[in-house]
Amino acid sequence: MPKLGVRVRRSLVAARRRVREGLMLAKGLRSTDHPVLAHIVPTRRCNLSCTYCNEFDDFSKPVPAAEMSRRIDLLADLGTSIIAFSGGEPLLHPSSTT
Repeated sequence: MPKLGVRVRRSLVAARRRVREGLMLAKGLRSTDHPVLAHIVPTRRCNLSCTYCNEFDDFSKPVPAAEMSRRIDLLADLGTSIIAFSGGEPLLHPSSTT
């Protein structure tokens, strides 16, 4: 059984997470003029081939870095609360090698 200090810290972290989730939900309900969550997929390429992954493909072209930056700026201008990055391995993006 974890010590009291560890349990208290975990409880505080969990409470903080719930407060952040509640604030995000309140912001989404208060103003429906903006996206709450957006997923960015800079590349779908990956050097692994995990059987559970549905993001991998080796034929899609990666989005150019300038276009990706433009899209992120647009999401910021729209007031997006959360921007999540997913997809393949980001270091395989052509702009990461320059």
